[in-house]
Amino acid sequence: MEHRDEVEALRAEVSALRAELAEARAERDRERWLAAGYHELFHGVPTAMSLTDGAGRFVDINEAFVALLGYTLDDLRGRSPDEISHPDDLPVERTLFASLTRGTRPFVEFEKRYRRKDGTWMWARLFMGVVRNEQGEIIASYGSLKDAEEEFSTTVTSVRAVEARNRALLDAVPDLLFVMGRDTRFLDCKPARDVPLLVSPAQFLGRRLVDVFGTDWSRRQADIIRDVAEDGEPRMDGYSVETPDGPMHFEAMFSRSSTGEVVVAIRDITKRVQAEAERDRLAREVSAQVNELRRWKALADRAPDGISIVGLDGELTYANAAFEDMLGRRPLVGTNVSRLLATATEARTIDTALRAEGQYRGDLVLLRGDRTQIATQGVLFVMTNEDGTPASFGSIMRDRTEERRAEEERLLLREQLIEAQQKLIEELETPILPVAPGVLVMPLVGRVDAARAERLLGSVLAGTTAHGARVVILDITGVPVVDAEVAEGLVRAARAVRLLGAETLLTGVGALVARELVAHAEEIAVLRPCSTLERAVSIALGMSRRGSGPKAS
Repeated sequence: MEHRDEVEALRAEVSALRAELAEARAERDRERWLAAGYHELFHGVPTAMSLTDGAGRFVDINEAFVALLGYTLDDLRGRSPDEISHPDDLPVERTLFASLTRGTRPFVEFEKRYRRKDGTWMWARLFMGVVRNEQGEIIASYGSLKDAEEEFSTTVTSVRAVEARNRALLDAVPDLLFVMGRDTRFLDCKPARDVPLLVSPAQFLGRRLVDVFGTDWSRRQADIIRDVAEDGEPRMDGYSVETPDGPMHFEAMFSRSSTGEVVVAIRDITKRVQAEAERDRLAREVSAQVNELRRWKALADRAPDGISIVGLDGELTYANAAFEDMLGRRPLVGTNVSRLLATATEARTIDTALRAEGQYRGDLVLLRGDRTQIATQGVLFVMTNEDGTPASFGSIMRDRTEERRAEEERLLLREQLIEAQQKLIEELETPILPVAPGVLVMPLVGRVDAARAERLLGSVLAGTTAHGARVVILDITGVPVVDAEVAEGLVRAARAVRLLGAETLLTGVGALVARELVAHAEEIAVLRPCSTLERAVSIALGMSRRGSGPKAS
């Protein structure tokens, strides 16, 4: 029984040993795998790597180390890194390594000089650390080297590239740049292509702003520079400088740099100021023109005549209230003018006149909205652009309906007046004067033609009948010429009076008249001549008292 227990105990112990052995083998495999990985990593990285033992002797270097310094592992195995280090760098290296030994620092990084295999020296940046065992003892150290000269060259190249870019940026800036001290002295200047230097750098570098210019704007900007240097708030200022070519205008931007100086960026805004002044001038002109157009439009809107503007396409673009009222259409804007003309003939007439003379004046018949016609009178004219090309057509029209009605009324009144005047003239040129009961006198003055002789006959007959005359005295003292036509007229009048039962006496007969009347001796018997009017009246009164001759009915 006891023997069996011992066997089981041994079996358990053997199983435990086997498990421990398997774990040990697995740990050894892991360590071998890690060692292989570390070895592959050590030799595969592009950075120069070195490994020393606890005594500080080279035990391994990688290919990048060989390429950097030229040594092989056989050249360095068992040797100290001090042998290829510059003596002047060893004190600093030992001090730093001591800090690793004490454990005050996990690694150190510094620059030192190495001698290459060919004997030349190079600067390298060394990154160094130590490896300790479980007891904390240093069993190895490692180092990583980088070519400091190459890094420096790369850094210099980068810095130079940055500087070149900055310079290119500065050159591209169109502003004139100044670096000013807190005391307002010029420290530096970056000229600009588009901003002139009014003073050469030799005259202002190192001097204060007010000492160079001595103007109000320079004193103002000196205060701005001190304020910006004090509080760091950017500011702007504008100023003008008189030059032989006229005033120049500038805009200055003040800002504080990281070093405390004030950078002043100056921009020439002369053209902008001139452009703004020109813009303001044009704006004033446009405003004045707009106001003038508004006044003209207000005048046209309230004008009693019809005013319109027609585009080149024939459509109305403007029509005042009087024109719309005249045609009884609203609105008229957008209406083609051909729809307003009564006939196509008028359209052709207007077109011909506008093409030949640039305007048309005369009467036009237009169509109202109810299709009735309206007589107008006006002017149509071409409106041109500044270059003389036609832009539109203008028209000023007046309704002549009432004017024509008034003209017709005036013509009627004129005819009536002429008729009344003519009647008055007839009465005046053939007057009938009753001088006594049954006695009429008709004095004749001026020339007697056929028409007047006919009127004389009518007046004599009408007077004789109206007054119941027995005697009619014809006084021709005022007749300058008595020709055959006049003599015939007098004879006809006497015959007609005799038919009415009255006698005719003739007075005012001169030598010339008598000779003309003798030529009509046969007819003159109806006329009883008397030497004077008084004699004729006396004879007529006697005849009237005696009742000689039949009484006119």
